[in-house]
Amino acid sequence: MNETSTDINRYRRRLFKKLNLPNLLSLTRLAMMPVMLITAWGGMPTLFVVLLSAILLLALADGVIARRLNLVTELGAELDSWGSFATYVTVPLGAWILWPDLVHREAAYILAVVGFRIVPAALGLLKFGRLPGYHTWATGISAVLLGGTSLLLLLSGPAWPFRIVTPLVVLSGIEEIFMTAILHQWQVNVPSLYHVMKIEQEKVEKALEESERKYRTILANIEDGYFELDLAGNLTFFNPTLCKNLGYTENELTGMNNREMMSAEQAKIAYTTFNSVYQTGRNRFERDWEIIGKEGQKLWFDISIALMHDSKGQPIGFRCFGRTTTERRQAEEQSRLHREQLYQASKMVALGTLVSGVAHDINNPNNFIALNTPLLKEAWEGIQPILKEYYEENGDFLVGGMDYTELRTRIPNLFEGIIDGSHRIQQIVDDLKKFVRKGKPDLSEPVDVNALIKSALSLLRNMIEKATHRFSVSYGNGLPMLNGNFHRLEQVVINLIQNACQAVANPEAGISISTSFNESDGAIIIEVADEGKGIPADSLPHITDTLYTTKYENGGIGLGLSISSRIVEEHGGRMTFTSQLGKGTKVAVKLPVRRSHIPRVEVN
Repeated sequence: MNETSTDINRYRRRLFKKLNLPNLLSLTRLAMMPVMLITAWGGMPTLFVVLLSAILLLALADGVIARRLNLVTELGAELDSWGSFATYVTVPLGAWILWPDLVHREAAYILAVVGFRIVPAALGLLKFGRLPGYHTWATGISAVLLGGTSLLLLLSGPAWPFRIVTPLVVLSGIEEIFMTAILHQWQVNVPSLYHVMKIEQEKVEKALEESERKYRTILANIEDGYFELDLAGNLTFFNPTLCKNLGYTENELTGMNNREMMSAEQAKIAYTTFNSVYQTGRNRFERDWEIIGKEGQKLWFDISIALMHDSKGQPIGFRCFGRTTTERRQAEEQSRLHREQLYQASKMVALGTLVSGVAHDINNPNNFIALNTPLLKEAWEGIQPILKEYYEENGDFLVGGMDYTELRTRIPNLFEGIIDGSHRIQQIVDDLKKFVRKGKPDLSEPVDVNALIKSALSLLRNMIEKATHRFSVSYGNGLPMLNGNFHRLEQVVINLIQNACQAVANPEAGISISTSFNESDGAIIIEVADEGKGIPADSLPHITDTLYTTKYENGGIGLGLSISSRIVEEHGGRMTFTSQLGKGTKVAVKLPVRRSHIPRVEVN
C-alpha cells in the first residue's frame, strides 16, 4: 500500500511538473488559434481583436510566470514556440480575411514578418526535429512591440509603428537562423547569438581539454616510450615509460639532448636520420638503435620518427616512439645458443629417419619464422601511429591493394596465426626429439614448484586469456624444494595447461591450478583441473600411450601426455587422471621430495 501511494505521488509530481501553469497557458494559446480563424471566417472583427489581445496577454504572462516561479522546462519552451509560430501564421491569415485592403497595403511588411518567423522555425525542424526554443532578447522585444503595433494597425491606427518594428522582427529572425546554423543540438532559453557562440566555444574547449587529457593518459600508460625533441635534439616532452626504460628521473631527462645518451657512432646515425626526416618530411622507422641508460648499460630500441609542425606548418621538432628491443636481442642470443646446442644434441633413435627429417627440414625454417615474425609484428605496431595520422589527415588509402581500415584489423590476426603455428611446429619437433633422446637426464637441480608454475603461466598467458574468463591458481605455502629438472617439469605443466585450454568449449568454463605438499607421502602435488568436455572412460587407460590421441581433427599426434608421463616417471612420480564427460578433467602430478628437503616441524 505504501509503495502504491509513493508511485502515485511520484506520478502526480511528474504530471504537475509537465502540466504547470505556464504550459497550460501555452496550450490555451494554441487552442485559441482555431477560434480566431472561425471568428475571422464569420466576419467578427471585434471578437478577433479581443482574442488576439488575450493571446498576447497570455504569451506575456506565460514567460513572466515561468521565470518568476522557476518553471522553465523544455516542454514549456517547445509549447511556447508552437504558440508563437501559430500566432504568426493565424493573425495574418485572419487579417487577410477581415481586412483584405489593409493586408494588401502592408503586404511587404507582413510577408517580411511572417517569412522571418517561418524560416527559422523550418530550419529548426529540419535540423533538430523541433521548433527552436531560444526565446532571445531580440525575439521577445520584437514580439511585444509587434503585438502592440499590430493591434494598433487593426484598430485603424497609424501604420508607421508597425513598419518601424518590422526590421527588428527581421533581424531577430536572422539571428535565430545563425543560431540554428551554429548549434549542434537543440537548446532552450538562449538569450542571443553571442550566448550561442559562447556555448559552442565552451563545448569546443571542453572537448579539447578532454582530448588532451585522454592523449596524456594514453601516452602515460602505453608500453612504448614516447618523447618529443626540438630541432636541436633536446627533450621537450616524454612519458613515464621512457623514464622507466632509461632509468632516469623526470627532472634528469628534461632538457637532455639525445646525443648525451648515445655513443658517438650512434649519434652520427641519429643526426643523419633526423636530418633526413627534417629535409623530406617523411616519417622514418629505425631498428635497434643503441641507447645508453643512466647506469651505463646498453639498451636497444626500435624508433619511429615523425616531424612536428606549428600552426603555420613550420617544422618545430620531432615526435618519436621508442619500443625497447633489449629483451628481444637477449632472447635472440639465447636462441642462437639454443640452436647450437640442438645441433650437438643426440640423434633420435625411436623414430629414426622420420624424426631426423622433421628436425632438419622443419626446425630451421620454423626458427626463421618464429624469430622474424615478432620483428615484423613490432614493425607493424610501431608504424601504426604514422599510418593512423596519415589516415586521419587524408582518409582511407590502399596498402597492397587493400583498404587501410580493413588491413589494420586483419594484419594482427595474421601475425598471431603465424606465431601460433610456429609455436605448434616447434612444440611437435621438440616433443619428438625429447621422446627419442637417450641417456638419463640431469635431475639434481633444486626446483621451486611454485616458481615453475609461474614461469609456465607467463608463457601461456595469451592462450589462457583466449580460452577462459575463469582462471584461478592456488600456490601452496612453504613447499619444499625438490631435486629435478626445472625445464622438463615445466614442459609437463605447459602440456597439461594447453590440454585444459583446448578442452574448454567456451570462455565461461573454468580452469584451475593448485600446488600443495602431502606430508604423509612426502610429495608435492600439482593439480590441473578444467570444466571442459571430459575424456571418455574407454580412453582414460590409453591417454599416456605413445601416438594415442583423441584430437586427430585438431592436429594432435599423441606425444604430449606420453612425453609428460615419461618426465614425471623420471622424477620418481606419477600422473593420475579423473574425468567425467561434459563436466571436465582433473590431472594430479605427484612428485616425491627427498627427506633432506622436507621442512621439519618443531614440537615444543
